[in-house]
Amino acid sequence: MNKVMGFDQAIDLIEDGDTIAFSGFMLATAAREMMVRIGQRFLKEGSPRNLTLYQGAGLGNNNDQGICELSYPGLIKRYVTAHFANNRPMIEMALKNEVEAYNFPQGVIAHLYRQAAGGKAFEITRIGLKTYCDPRIRGGKVNQAAREDLVDLIEIDGREYLKYKVPNYNIGIIRGTTADEFGNISMEEESSIIDSLDVAMAVKACGGKVIVQVKNLVSSKSMNRQDVVIPGVFVDAIVKSEEPEIYHRQTPGTYYDPIIAGRYKSDNFGFEPLALNERKLIARRAVLELEDNSVVNLGIGIPEAVSSVAEEEGLENIILTVESGLIGGIPLGGSNFGSAVNSWAGLAMASQFDFYNSGGLKKTFLGFAEMDPIGNINVSRFGDRIGGCGGFIDITQSTKDIVFCGTMTAGGLVTEVRDGKLHIVQEGKKKKFKNNIDEITFSAEESLENGQNVIFVTERCVFALREGGIVLVEIAPGVDLERDILDQMEFVPRIAEDLKTMDLRIFQEGLMGIK
Repeated sequence: MNKVMGFDQAIDLIEDGDTIAFSGFMLATAAREMMVRIGQRFLKEGSPRNLTLYQGAGLGNNNDQGICELSYPGLIKRYVTAHFANNRPMIEMALKNEVEAYNFPQGVIAHLYRQAAGGKAFEITRIGLKTYCDPRIRGGKVNQAAREDLVDLIEIDGREYLKYKVPNYNIGIIRGTTADEFGNISMEEESSIIDSLDVAMAVKACGGKVIVQVKNLVSSKSMNRQDVVIPGVFVDAIVKSEEPEIYHRQTPGTYYDPIIAGRYKSDNFGFEPLALNERKLIARRAVLELEDNSVVNLGIGIPEAVSSVAEEEGLENIILTVESGLIGGIPLGGSNFGSAVNSWAGLAMASQFDFYNSGGLKKTFLGFAEMDPIGNINVSRFGDRIGGCGGFIDITQSTKDIVFCGTMTAGGLVTEVRDGKLHIVQEGKKKKFKNNIDEITFSAEESLENGQNVIFVTERCVFALREGGIVLVEIAPGVDLERDILDQMEFVPRIAEDLKTMDLRIFQEGLMGIK
């Protein structure tokens, strides 16, 4: 049976009210041309409509491409995601209660696909306890339109767990590189397999239809078994991208690079050393927490600089991982976030989160946007600015050693390092250490119960999480405790009796010499 068809024929498979699962991480393995065509069909004919969308990682280019091209009132009834990826149309719909919006951890959504693939009704996990995903707080609901409870609190053998409901998926929309007429799919030009196979298996287990957008069509006689990632038994329809340079990009920032696809390795890839500013100061202090042969995860933003400093210092035995499923190599940032060069392997995203959730990471380096006196952190929502948790909750609730990285203040902060001391030239306008935060993405209470080691690194000081709240444990040379730290906080932290000076090597030009 030849499964190749046109986009219009594939869209005819979607019925009003269907629940659709999308694969992808940003635009990697995202079937963007299908998204655009569905949006166009709705605007022209008013159907399909009232759809429920599930997707794990943020799906788009953080601007005007991706799931935002489906964000029309009436087209989408419910949206369940780990990250909104700056999808302004969907965020506006959520704020106006024009869509039922939910925000769940990335690993949870990845595991919902796998649970569906195995015929199971729930994902039972401790991920999300005492965060906004906990039904005692908000149950992952983003707005008032989200009335149905999709997660319950349960107890097993005296321990609390969250029980996330597995939906009945009607349609899967995924992406591969090459397909034969029977629907066998290879992914040789993709940055990683991410969740394409898991989505396909989940949808087929639910009795639904799977649509695959590809770049190339070949005869089954030329498809090698070892290249097939998604067997044709899990595929119902194949559509070939008509404008792959636009709609079938490897990442938002790259049309196709064989090094990102893992087909070749580069001896010439590296980071330019960072200027000695607040970003590098934080990364330098964070790097001091690294241990030889550590398996770690780096978040977006300032934590990305940790990789640069580690390379500059010649720390070679650090194994970096990415939520998308990549292990080893050098993770990329910006418009290529979620991909890597010179990686060792690419797992399915659900398997990567198995590894994370089991405590496989030695350390994680993540950003923080705002923190309260207890040590709770918010990175997911700030009033009308809805971002999402991504893999933040999965990672922070599962990793023994956590290093949060961020500037002391935000919005216009200017610093200068002079004569081995830090000088605050201009203070940021926004305080990040607040009495109250908008929501809890990291629960200090849960972390302390789990016996995690947590520090918070800024350019001018270091805090540690302790019973009763955060404690100031290190201060940078040149920094005034009262003016530069305490006056920049809405609360007064405890100060360690043995308050230390941050390592002086951090504030010197040249290498720190920590190899």
